[in-house]
Amino acid sequence: MSATCTVRQRRSSCRSVSSSATGEAATKYQGRSLCRYYDLPLWQRDNDKILRGYVRETGSFWKCLESLLYFHNETLNIYTHLIPGGTYLGLLMFFTDLVLIPHFPSTTMSDYIMINFYLLGAFLCLMCSSCFHCLKQHSQAHSDLWSKVDYMGIIVLISCSTVSLLYYGFHDYLFHFKIFTTAVVVLGSGCAAFVLNDRFNAKNWRPWRAAFFVLFGFSGIVPIVTGLVKFGIEESCKRVQLRFVMWEAVFYIGGALIYGFRLPEAFLPGKFDFVGHSHQIFHILVVLGSLCHFRALIGSYFFMHTGISSSHLLTLKVF
Repeated sequence: MSATCTVRQRRSSCRSVSSSATGEAATKYQGRSLCRYYDLPLWQRDNDKILRGYVRETGSFWKCLESLLYFHNETLNIYTHLIPGGTYLGLLMFFTDLVLIPHFPSTTMSDYIMINFYLLGAFLCLMCSSCFHCLKQHSQAHSDLWSKVDYMGIIVLISCSTVSLLYYGFHDYLFHFKIFTTAVVVLGSGCAAFVLNDRFNAKNWRPWRAAFFVLFGFSGIVPIVTGLVKFGIEESCKRVQLRFVMWEAVFYIGGALIYGFRLPEAFLPGKFDFVGHSHQIFHILVVLGSLCHFRALIGSYFFMHTGISSSHLLTLKVF
């Protein structure tokens, strides 16, 4: 009898200790809301080279927003576009009115619209990206929805970038501007129809997604070549600030290749889970590319109003 009671007490004690330990571990886990790649539901598994730091499916909009307050493997993806996106919003609201127009009263409504058109596109692209990385862990339905929003943001940025620079490059040849702008709208619409297809979100389409957006960006080569033939190299460089456009292309293409081939985590899985993985590098290069385009756009604006291609644009003075 005594022996039986002792055995029962030990079993009960063991179950109690085990239950306590499990509860403690669960509390700690839920407190951080992080898990490993192979603990994720299948729909959340995308990059098997990133092993830790995932926010598991929350099923709650507010819990997704709470993830902004602690560090996980999407944190840098969110903030590398959220902060620049907010900056572009500030530029959209104030830059043209408070900086450009006072220095250049000759600014037309078309000039005004085209600069803000690009700033709006950059803001929308970066904010759509931030929303995707913050809210995709809500559920599979939300992940699919926000990924499409993210892709649409990229299409908007490419379209706004191309059209705005076309305006300044062909401001005195409106026929060329209208033809190329029509082509951008048609291509952008085709891209939008394509990315809204659910098949485009499949994991095995990752390299194709990168190639797809690179090719859409490369469509801008046609008007550049047209400008080189029509105006010559020297004037074309001044009209569209070709040096910065080339740097923009380097950043965008380099970022797409890094994203498509998952560099560097493909070589060292688990070593870049929180900092330094391909998507973060891609985000940073996209921001640098967008800044190069903004610099090219302001340089083209400056040249159109002064006839001078100046490297002193920060002072907005004619030398």
